[in-house]
Amino acid sequence: MGLNRTAIIAAAAPLALLAPPAAAQRSIDGTYIDSGGYVEITVGPCGTSRCGTITRIIRHKSGESDRDVHNDDPALRDRPILGLRLLTGLTWDDGAWRGRVYNPEDGNTYRTEVRPAANGALEVKGCVAIICRTRLWPAAT
Repeated sequence: MGLNRTAIIAAAAPLALLAPPAAAQRSIDGTYIDSGGYVEITVGPCGTSRCGTITRIIRHKSGESDRDVHNDDPALRDRPILGLRLLTGLTWDDGAWRGRVYNPEDGNTYRTEVRPAANGALEVKGCVAIICRTRLWPAAT
């Protein structure tokens, strides 16, 4: 003796109410200060995704130039840090903004997950394979 379709749907409906809701997309647009307090990064729309660009140099790191001197590509080592795009291709996926993050301190680009954090900050996680490092970028004031 089998259950009819209506009975199956009626029995499953209460279970659907217990399922956790999908994480709502949260905006990350805004202006932040990198975790070292050296640059200001503005995050906003870039076509169909989000990106983050250095929009102000707050202070220079001792011994560092205002150029992208650590870039793996020698042709890019003379480009200015100001205007450099650090976050690229960020799209909402499974509870986080996912894309790429460029680190001018080592010239490498990493897989990233970005999320809003407490007090208007931005949590930026960069990963190589299974090794990840998370930084907190406070909101610019």
